[in-house]
Amino acid sequence: MMSQAPMMLRLIPSPTSRSAGQVTFVVTNYGALNHEFLVLPVPADGVGTRPVGSDGKIDESQSLGEASTSCGAGQGDGISTGSRSWVTLTLRPGHYELLCDVPWHYADGMYATFTVIS
Repeated sequence: MMSQAPMMLRLIPSPTSRSAGQVTFVVTNYGALNHEFLVLPVPADGVGTRPVGSDGKIDESQSLGEASTSCGAGQGDGISTGSRSWVTLTLRPGHYELLCDVPWHYADGMYATFTVIS
């Protein structure tokens, strides 16, 4: 789900939508850098519009859940190269932003849209 190409960071969800209810995101880091995976409601201005602080990170206070530890669920120091992590959430119908909040990764485009349908 996460990869790094030269000069470009990508987060590619598959599938891009699910039915409402319990959703488990299993995240594999195919890139060369550590990554995180957060799920947040899409902001009013749309995906990719969150302000980035001087530390290169966004405000995570609206996060619904996070996968950022290698080979386990929950928060940690990042998902290392070649490792997996996961998070299980109960989601209502709507649009969500999936993103990496390692410094500057969001600013560099590491986010995607995920839709929950009824």
